[in-house]
Amino acid sequence: MENKEKAGKKTGRAISNKLTADMISSLPTCIKGWLSEIEAVGHEQINLVSLKQSGVMKLKPEQKRWTVSEAEQISHTDPPAFRWIVKLKMGKGLVVTGKDSFLEGKAGMHIKLAGIIPISKTVDDEKTNESALQRYLMELVWYPSAVLSPFISWEEVDAHSATATMNFEGLKGSVTYFFNEQNELLKVEAWRYKDGGEDARPLLCVGTVKEQRKVGGLTVPVKMEITWMLEEGPFTWYRFDVHDVRFNSINGRFS
Repeated sequence: MENKEKAGKKTGRAISNKLTADMISSLPTCIKGWLSEIEAVGHEQINLVSLKQSGVMKLKPEQKRWTVSEAEQISHTDPPAFRWIVKLKMGKGLVVTGKDSFLEGKAGMHIKLAGIIPISKTVDDEKTNESALQRYLMELVWYPSAVLSPFISWEEVDAHSATATMNFEGLKGSVTYFFNEQNELLKVEAWRYKDGGEDARPLLCVGTVKEQRKVGGLTVPVKMEITWMLEEGPFTWYRFDVHDVRFNSINGRFS
């Protein structure tokens, strides 16, 4: 054990076991097929992942022009948590910084002008917390071995879709994964709260995979779109590319 710990320190990676076919034998058929297709079987289990996103956003449906964004994210699988920091270039040198997080079952969102002046901040809200949990569940695509988390149960919908339900820190949320005949992931869907507050109602949120690529031995989405299905029609608010993906990097831990 001591030699393994030293080896982990030398390589800058956390020590973890590999995912096996026996470990996933009880999962829905389409999930097993997906894990095999992306080569998660035989790959080390992912304890944490760090990645960067380059994209464009629309903060409101009526917004005409896209806003350029750069983001960095760290996600942990035990216990489930993530931290996402984004910088929006609003024009004329103006930069707005946002921080979205899920830690110990609590969601957090902070927005600052020029990274200094606070603009808004979320308060502890059960609906916001639930939505953050579902975001974590939708993003298993970047840490697929977390399908075995003790907080997550799976139910087969049909031959090409399955629903994951997560119970964690008194919260409960579900996400459905959709695949094609080749076991490739097409999209993930969840009925989530877009906003908090008493009047908030769940809306269908869809993450559509536009491109996948092998990174660090795993095939993961590298181009996605996130869309809210509003009453007036679909609102695609975020389009992004993923790069600099690092699995189990010690440098990716929360500071």
